[in-house]
Amino acid sequence: QSQSSPYPFGGGGGSSQAQGSGFIYDTKGDIVTNEHVVDGATSIRVTFWDGSSYTGKVVGTDTSTDLAVVHVDAPSSKLHPLTLASSSGVHVGDGVVAIGSPFGLEGTVTSGIVSALHRQIDAPDNFPIANAIQTDAAINHGNSGGVLLNLNGDVIGVTAQIESDSGGNDGVGFAIPSDSVRQVADGLIANGKVSHAYLGVSIQTSNGGVSVGSVRSGSPASRAGLRSSDVITSLDGTSVKTANALEALISAKKPGDHVTLTIRRSGATRSVAVTLGTRPS
Repeated sequence: QSQSSPYPFGGGGGSSQAQGSGFIYDTKGDIVTNEHVVDGATSIRVTFWDGSSYTGKVVGTDTSTDLAVVHVDAPSSKLHPLTLASSSGVHVGDGVVAIGSPFGLEGTVTSGIVSALHRQIDAPDNFPIANAIQTDAAINHGNSGGVLLNLNGDVIGVTAQIESDSGGNDGVGFAIPSDSVRQVADGLIANGKVSHAYLGVSIQTSNGGVSVGSVRSGSPASRAGLRSSDVITSLDGTSVKTANALEALISAKKPGDHVTLTIRRSGATRSVAVTLGTRPS
Protein backbone atom coordinates (compact mmCIF):
# COMPACT_ATOMS: atom_id res chain seq x y z
CA GLN A 1 0.00 0.00 0.00
CA SER A 2 1.33 3.42 -0.91
CA GLN A 3 2.17 5.47 2.12
CA SER A 4 4.13 8.57 2.99
CA SER A 5 5.79 9.23 6.33
CA PRO A 6 5.17 12.84 7.34
CA TYR A 7 7.28 14.03 10.22
CA PRO A 8 7.83 17.21 12.24
CA PHE A 9 11.36 18.30 12.96
CA GLY A 10 12.16 19.75 16.37
CA GLY A 11 14.43 22.77 16.36
CA GLY A 12 17.27 23.25 18.83
CA GLY A 13 16.21 24.30 22.31
CA GLY A 14 12.57 24.47 21.29
CA SER A 15 13.35 27.62 19.32
CA SER A 16 11.69 26.51 16.10
CA GLN A 17 10.16 23.58 14.27
CA ALA A 18 9.98 22.66 10.63
CA GLN A 19 7.93 19.96 8.96
CA GLY A 20 8.18 17.91 5.82
CA SER A 21 7.31 14.57 4.31
CA GLY A 22 9.18 11.45 3.30
CA PHE A 23 8.75 7.83 2.26
CA ILE A 24 10.08 4.48 3.40
CA TYR A 25 12.88 3.42 1.07
CA ASP A 26 13.85 0.01 2.43
CA THR A 27 13.09 -2.53 5.13
CA LYS A 28 16.09 -1.40 7.22
CA GLY A 29 14.37 1.83 8.23
CA ASP A 30 15.82 4.25 5.70
CA ILE A 31 13.51 7.10 4.71
CA VAL A 32 14.00 9.50 1.79
CA THR A 33 13.13 13.18 2.10
CA ASN A 34 14.43 16.55 0.89
CA GLU A 35 17.73 17.93 2.09
CA HIS A 36 16.13 21.30 2.81
CA VAL A 37 13.68 19.57 5.17
CA VAL A 38 16.43 18.30 7.50
CA ASP A 39 18.96 21.09 6.96
CA GLY A 40 19.97 22.57 10.30
CA ALA A 41 17.89 20.13 12.36
CA THR A 42 19.30 19.29 15.79
CA SER A 43 16.66 16.63 16.41
CA ILE A 44 14.32 14.72 14.14
CA ARG A 45 11.09 12.95 14.93
CA VAL A 46 9.52 10.65 12.34
CA THR A 47 5.77 10.10 12.62
CA PHE A 48 4.23 7.15 10.77
CA TRP A 49 0.78 6.87 9.26
CA ASP A 50 -0.62 5.25 12.43
CA GLY A 51 0.59 8.04 14.72
CA SER A 52 3.57 6.15 16.14
CA SER A 53 6.79 8.14 16.15
CA TYR A 54 10.50 7.41 16.37
CA THR A 55 13.71 9.37 16.64
CA GLY A 56 15.33 9.87 13.26
CA LYS A 57 19.04 10.09 12.46
CA VAL A 58 20.39 11.67 9.29
CA VAL A 59 22.30 9.06 7.26
CA GLY A 60 23.45 11.55 4.66
CA THR A 61 22.40 14.59 2.66
CA ASP A 62 23.08 15.90 -0.83
CA THR A 63 22.48 19.60 -1.39
CA SER A 64 23.09 19.25 -5.13
CA THR A 65 19.95 17.16 -5.57
CA ASP A 66 18.06 18.34 -2.47
CA LEU A 67 17.81 14.77 -1.18
CA ALA A 68 18.47 13.24 2.21
CA VAL A 69 18.15 9.87 3.92
CA VAL A 70 16.94 9.58 7.52
CA HIS A 71 17.14 6.31 9.47
CA VAL A 72 14.71 5.12 12.13
CA ASP A 73 14.88 2.04 14.35
CA ALA A 74 11.27 0.99 13.88
CA PRO A 75 9.79 -2.51 13.93
CA SER A 76 9.52 -4.29 10.59
CA SER A 77 5.74 -4.13 10.82
CA LYS A 78 6.02 -0.37 10.25
CA LEU A 79 8.44 -0.54 7.34
CA HIS A 80 6.70 -1.03 4.01
CA PRO A 81 8.98 0.35 1.28
CA LEU A 82 7.51 1.91 -1.82
CA THR A 83 8.55 0.69 -5.24
CA LEU A 84 10.44 3.12 -7.45
CA ALA A 85 9.50 3.11 -11.12
CA SER A 86 11.98 4.44 -13.66
CA SER A 87 11.33 8.11 -14.36
CA SER A 88 12.59 7.49 -17.89
CA GLY A 89 9.25 5.80 -18.60
CA VAL A 90 7.14 8.79 -17.53
CA HIS A 91 5.22 10.69 -20.23
CA VAL A 92 3.54 14.06 -20.37
CA GLY A 93 -0.15 13.58 -19.59
CA ASP A 94 0.35 10.58 -17.29
CA GLY A 95 -1.88 10.61 -14.22
CA VAL A 96 -0.09 11.16 -10.90
CA VAL A 97 -0.82 11.31 -7.19
CA ALA A 98 1.09 13.36 -4.61
CA ILE A 99 1.12 12.37 -0.92
CA GLY A 100 2.46 14.55 1.85
CA SER A 101 1.68 16.81 4.79
CA PRO A 102 0.83 20.26 3.45
CA PHE A 103 0.43 22.72 6.32
CA GLY A 104 0.76 19.79 8.74
CA LEU A 105 -2.26 17.96 7.32
CA GLU A 106 -0.81 14.47 7.43
CA GLY A 107 -1.52 11.94 4.70
CA THR A 108 -2.98 14.45 2.26
CA VAL A 109 -3.51 13.00 -1.22
CA THR A 110 -3.82 15.18 -4.33
CA SER A 111 -3.98 14.18 -7.98
CA GLY A 112 -3.10 15.60 -11.35
CA ILE A 113 -1.02 14.87 -14.42
CA VAL A 114 2.54 15.16 -15.57
CA SER A 115 2.55 18.64 -17.10
CA ALA A 116 6.09 18.58 -18.51
CA LEU A 117 9.37 16.68 -18.34
CA HIS A 118 13.06 17.61 -18.33
CA ARG A 119 12.52 20.79 -16.36
CA GLN A 120 15.47 22.30 -14.54
CA ILE A 121 15.17 23.51 -10.95
CA ASP A 122 17.78 24.92 -8.60
CA ALA A 123 19.17 22.89 -5.72
CA PRO A 124 19.87 24.46 -2.31
CA ASP A 125 23.52 24.92 -3.38
CA ASN A 126 22.33 26.67 -6.58
CA PHE A 127 23.52 23.90 -8.88
CA PRO A 128 20.85 22.71 -11.34
CA ILE A 129 18.73 19.62 -10.76
CA ALA A 130 18.15 18.12 -14.20
CA ASN A 131 15.10 16.29 -15.54
CA ALA A 132 12.65 17.46 -12.88
CA ILE A 133 9.04 16.41 -13.40
CA GLN A 134 6.46 19.21 -13.56
CA THR A 135 2.97 18.43 -12.27
CA ASP A 136 -0.30 20.25 -11.63
CA ALA A 137 -1.10 18.04 -8.62
CA ALA A 138 -1.54 20.38 -5.65
CA ILE A 139 1.75 20.78 -3.76
CA ASN A 140 2.12 23.15 -0.83
CA HIS A 141 4.41 23.83 2.12
CA GLY A 142 4.85 20.57 4.01
CA ASN A 143 4.74 18.43 0.86
CA SER A 144 8.52 18.71 0.53
CA GLY A 145 10.10 15.26 0.54
CA GLY A 146 6.81 13.51 -0.20
CA VAL A 147 6.17 11.21 -3.10
CA LEU A 148 4.83 11.70 -6.59
CA LEU A 149 3.30 8.38 -7.63
CA ASN A 150 2.12 7.00 -10.94
CA LEU A 151 -1.29 5.37 -11.06
CA ASN A 152 0.27 1.99 -10.22
CA GLY A 153 1.35 3.44 -6.87
CA ASP A 154 5.04 3.47 -7.77
CA VAL A 155 7.30 6.40 -6.96
CA ILE A 156 8.30 8.50 -9.98
CA GLY A 157 9.57 11.50 -8.05
CA VAL A 158 10.09 13.32 -4.76
CA THR A 159 8.15 16.56 -4.54
CA ALA A 160 10.52 19.44 -3.87
CA GLN A 161 9.43 22.86 -5.14
CA ILE A 162 6.57 24.97 -6.43
CA GLU A 163 6.52 27.95 -8.75
CA SER A 164 4.12 30.44 -7.23
CA ASP A 165 3.50 34.17 -7.07
CA SER A 166 1.15 33.71 -4.13
CA GLY A 167 3.33 31.36 -2.08
CA GLY A 168 0.67 28.64 -2.35
CA ASN A 169 -0.29 26.08 -4.94
CA ASP A 170 -0.65 27.63 -8.40
CA GLY A 171 -0.63 24.29 -10.22
CA VAL A 172 3.09 24.32 -11.02
CA GLY A 173 5.00 21.86 -8.85
CA PHE A 174 8.25 20.02 -9.40
CA ALA A 175 9.53 16.61 -8.36
CA ILE A 176 13.05 15.21 -8.40
CA PRO A 177 12.94 12.22 -10.79
CA SER A 178 13.01 8.72 -9.33
CA ASP A 179 16.08 7.67 -11.32
CA SER A 180 18.05 10.42 -9.54
CA VAL A 181 16.41 9.54 -6.22
CA ARG A 182 17.52 5.91 -6.48
CA GLN A 183 21.10 6.77 -7.41
CA VAL A 184 21.51 9.38 -4.67
CA ALA A 185 19.70 7.41 -1.95
CA ASP A 186 21.78 4.30 -2.60
CA GLY A 187 24.96 6.39 -2.46
CA LEU A 188 23.97 8.11 0.78
CA ILE A 189 23.06 4.80 2.43
CA ALA A 190 26.32 3.17 1.32
CA ASN A 191 28.73 6.06 1.92
CA GLY A 192 26.91 8.87 3.71
CA LYS A 193 27.61 11.18 0.77
CA VAL A 194 27.58 11.33 -3.02
CA SER A 195 29.76 13.13 -5.55
CA HIS A 196 28.69 14.80 -8.78
CA ALA A 197 30.54 15.37 -12.02
CA TYR A 198 31.73 18.91 -12.65
CA LEU A 199 32.80 20.77 -15.79
CA GLY A 200 33.29 24.26 -14.40
CA VAL A 201 31.66 26.65 -16.86
CA SER A 202 28.71 29.00 -16.95
CA ILE A 203 26.59 28.30 -20.00
CA GLN A 204 23.52 29.47 -21.86
CA THR A 205 21.56 28.25 -24.84
CA SER A 206 22.58 29.87 -28.12
CA ASN A 207 21.98 29.31 -31.80
CA GLY A 208 23.10 25.83 -32.69
CA GLY A 209 24.45 24.83 -29.32
CA VAL A 210 25.44 25.93 -25.83
CA SER A 211 27.55 29.04 -25.42
CA VAL A 212 30.27 29.14 -22.77
CA GLY A 213 30.12 32.31 -20.67
CA SER A 214 32.87 32.06 -18.09
CA VAL A 215 35.36 29.30 -17.35
CA ARG A 216 36.19 28.78 -13.67
CA SER A 217 39.91 28.96 -12.96
CA GLY A 218 41.42 25.57 -12.15
CA SER A 219 38.31 23.71 -13.28
CA PRO A 220 38.28 20.68 -15.61
CA ALA A 221 37.07 22.98 -18.41
CA SER A 222 39.98 25.34 -17.82
CA ARG A 223 42.52 22.52 -17.81
CA ALA A 224 41.05 21.20 -21.06
CA GLY A 225 41.41 24.60 -22.74
CA LEU A 226 37.78 25.65 -23.04
CA ARG A 227 37.34 29.38 -23.53
CA SER A 228 34.63 31.95 -23.06
CA SER A 229 32.48 32.25 -26.23
CA ASP A 230 33.14 28.64 -27.27
CA VAL A 231 29.92 26.97 -28.43
CA ILE A 232 29.48 23.34 -27.32
CA THR A 233 27.49 21.33 -29.87
CA SER A 234 27.83 17.76 -28.59
CA LEU A 235 29.12 15.59 -25.75
CA ASP A 236 30.41 12.13 -26.64
CA GLY A 237 28.57 12.39 -29.94
CA THR A 238 25.22 13.34 -28.40
CA SER A 239 23.98 16.63 -29.80
CA VAL A 240 23.27 19.37 -27.25
CA LYS A 241 21.03 22.23 -28.27
CA THR A 242 20.17 23.67 -24.84
CA ALA A 243 22.00 24.42 -21.61
CA ASN A 244 19.57 22.11 -19.79
CA ALA A 245 20.46 19.23 -22.10
CA LEU A 246 24.19 19.67 -21.51
CA GLU A 247 23.73 19.90 -17.75
CA ALA A 248 21.64 16.71 -17.79
CA LEU A 249 24.38 14.86 -19.69
CA ILE A 250 27.04 16.06 -17.25
CA SER A 251 24.83 15.12 -14.28
CA ALA A 252 24.61 11.56 -15.62
CA LYS A 253 28.40 11.22 -15.50
CA LYS A 254 30.71 10.57 -12.56
CA PRO A 255 33.78 12.46 -11.36
CA GLY A 256 36.81 11.16 -13.23
CA ASP A 257 34.85 10.25 -16.36
CA HIS A 258 36.47 11.22 -19.64
CA VAL A 259 34.23 12.97 -22.16
CA THR A 260 34.74 14.52 -25.55
CA LEU A 261 33.13 17.86 -26.32
CA THR A 262 32.62 19.08 -29.85
CA ILE A 263 32.88 22.86 -29.93
CA ARG A 264 32.79 25.72 -32.39
CA ARG A 265 35.45 28.40 -31.97
CA SER A 266 36.01 31.27 -34.37
CA GLY A 267 34.09 29.45 -37.10
CA ALA A 268 36.08 26.21 -36.79
CA THR A 269 34.90 22.92 -35.27
CA ARG A 270 37.18 21.01 -32.95
CA SER A 271 37.07 18.25 -30.33
CA VAL A 272 38.13 18.82 -26.73
CA ALA A 273 38.84 15.97 -24.30
CA VAL A 274 37.82 16.70 -20.71
CA THR A 275 38.27 14.72 -17.51
CA LEU A 276 35.34 15.69 -15.31
CA GLY A 277 36.04 16.76 -11.75
CA THR A 278 34.04 16.70 -8.51
CA ARG A 279 31.45 19.39 -8.00
CA PRO A 280 32.60 21.76 -5.22
CA SER A 281 30.52 21.93 -2.06
